[in-house]
Parts: sequence; structure tokens; C-alpha cells
Amino acid sequence: MRKLLLLVAMFAMAMAADAQKLVLDQSLNPGWGGANLTNKNKPEGRFYRLRNEVQVTGFQTPQIVKDLELYISEPISTGYMALYRLPLSAPNYKFYVVLYNERKVTEYVLDLCAITGNDYCEVQDVRWDPTTERVLFNMACPSYSSEINGRGSKLYCVNPDGTIAWETGYLTSNDIFILDDEFVYCGYGFTSEKDYIFLLDKNTGRVYSKLPVPKKIQYLELQERNGRQVLFAADSDDKLYTFRVDYSVLQSPIDMTIPGGPKCFTLVYATSSDGYLNVREEPSMKAKVIDRLNAKQGGLGEAELLKTMGEWSRIFIHGKVGYVYTKYMGKQTWYNGKGDDLMIAHSMQTPIYADEFDENGNRPIRFILNGGVVIGDKFSYPGGDYFVLTTPENYLFVKRDDVLIKSKK
Repeated sequence: MRKLLLLVAMFAMAMAADAQKLVLDQSLNPGWGGANLTNKNKPEGRFYRLRNEVQVTGFQTPQIVKDLELYISEPISTGYMALYRLPLSAPNYKFYVVLYNERKVTEYVLDLCAITGNDYCEVQDVRWDPTTERVLFNMACPSYSSEINGRGSKLYCVNPDGTIAWETGYLTSNDIFILDDEFVYCGYGFTSEKDYIFLLDKNTGRVYSKLPVPKKIQYLELQERNGRQVLFAADSDDKLYTFRVDYSVLQSPIDMTIPGGPKCFTLVYATSSDGYLNVREEPSMKAKVIDRLNAKQGGLGEAELLKTMGEWSRIFIHGKVGYVYTKYMGKQTWYNGKGDDLMIAHSMQTPIYADEFDENGNRPIRFILNGGVVIGDKFSYPGGDYFVLTTPENYLFVKRDDVLIKSKK
């Protein structure tokens, strides 16, 4: 009995440590009536496996795709994107994405089979990300994954020059996927195989959530309902589910940084005429106000920037995560990537001190950083226990023992 209780406790701790960020709200069965979905992500019908959507024609077609079928074409932020492929009846696969400029002249040709080293799976969706200006596509199992030893249904993110920015593991994406400013929403499943819906970080491909679903997901659409972004997902039985992102488990600034790159420290403050900004629970004017971001105090902003998402920015303020309107937010970053050395917060609670002393001769703390954050690349060591940071408006200090100086050479 004691052993059983121990196993249960271990399982509970594992589940708590891996909290899901995508949460099932409700199941709507049959669900489509009254849901008011647009079907915009599969305009030819949600039962089709590969989105077939030719919105634009008249391109200067490269010779290499002359004999292929134009399957998808659409306007993108830099011009146009087109997917060419062999016909569905062909015994083998060829997939090319061509990126055109605004004059419909070829800029880049991407051989998706060559880039991925995969000519035995098929592209079942391709999307352009206007934020990072990259192409996302899946190489999906055309049949049972066991027939290819599970080596299929990856999601790829590639730069226009064809280099892979990131890729997921196998059995992550077939059929449709969609994306917004922060996340990729996708699913994997096939008849008797196990079926899942995934939430991925759009910048890294990191899996935030992997949730089992009764049947394969074949349609996805995002809508704002009552001030909250809702994900609608339909499965192969035509049952409809709604999901939401649980932002309460996205509260660590360290967790939201991009692996491999500097985790930069940026303070933010209100620039609005009334001297403050409402901080909301979610990126919507209808969302609950949970705090307020004030103008500069002592020359510094009072919150840390986690991510700018177009009209909204995610910030870390007073121990919690919230959202402010980007238009009225100022920011201060003391790292520009041009210095020879990086100053990195070494302790998990690294204080930034003011330039003046209080009445007791101590430097008051202006801000506390998490460990691993890049503070700056322009600093000096005047002696004693402190480094001095040179900022646009103030001299600030950090204790020598609290930071790591790392050469970029």
C-alpha cells in the first residue's frame, strides 16, 4: 500500500511539474450549429487533408516547378507564397515553396523534400509567419506511421534561404496547423493510432502542451469570444471542442526566452499622457485589469518586458504576468549585442542598485532580475564590490558576486 501511495504521489508531482498550457474548455456535440466558424483555414472543406487554396495566379514560374501543380498561393507580408507539388495521383512526392516579391517575381525556391531529407511523406499544410518571416510546413505520414517506423509527421520552420530554424519531433503534425503571434496549434492522429492536439512555441518549436483527443483533429480556428481567445478544434467524427491557453503557467520570464540566444533584460514604463497603463490578464481590451504600469520612477521602468506581440506586450510586473498596449509603452534595454563581453545575472535573485545612497549609506535596490538574464554589454569595474552599468539616464550598480562576465570572442 505504501508503495502504491508513493507511485501516486510521484505521478501527481510529475503532472504538476509539467502543467499543460492548453486547456480544454468544453466539448460541443455535434457542436457546429451555432458555433459561427468561418472555415477560413480550409475553405474547400474541413474533411480535405491537404489545404487546396489558390488565391493568386500570374506568377513568374521558375523552370523547376513548370511541370508541378500549383496547390496553394496567397499574399504574404513580403509578397506572395506558393506551394507546388506533383499531382495527388503521382507515385512519388515533390514539394516546392516559392516566395515571390510584390511584382510576382521569384525571390526564393525551397525544395521541401531536399531541405528535410524526406521524400516519403507529404506536405499537408504550409503557412507563412509574418512575425518572423519564415515558412512553416509539415511532412506528414501518408498512411499508418508504423509503415515508416514512426519517422514522419514533423513540423518544420525554415528561413527563406532554406535553412531550418527549428523542427519538432515525429508524430506532431499532420493535416492542418494554424498559428498566431505566439503559438502554433497542431494535431496528430490517424484512425486507430493515438490522437493528440499540441501547443508549440512559434519561435522555437518547443512543446508547451500535448493533450490526448478522442479522434484526429482535422480543423482548427481561433476566434475572440467575450474578451478571450478561443481555439475551436474539430475531429474526424465532426465533434467540436474549445480550448484556451492558460497564461497562469507562463509566468516565468526565463521560461519564455528563446533557447540559445541572449535572455535580455528590458524594463518598460508607461508613456501615456495620464502617466500609467492598465495591465490586463490577457491581450484584450475586454480582459480583466490586474495591475497598472506607471511612468518612469527614478529614471527606470518598473516592469520587465517578456515579449512584444504587435498591439500588445507581455510584461512581468509585481510578481505576475500581464499585458499592456504597446503603443503607450516605453522600454529600456542595456544590451545591444555590440560589446565584447556579456554581463549575465548569476544568482536567481540578482539586485540592480541605485546610483545614490540612502540615509544609512546603503544603495537602494531598483530592480531584481532572474538568473541567466543578460543585463548589458557596456559596464566597468571601478573597484570595490560593484560593477557599474551605463544606461541612457542613470548609473546603476550590480554586485560583483551576483554576475558572470562572459567574453563573446
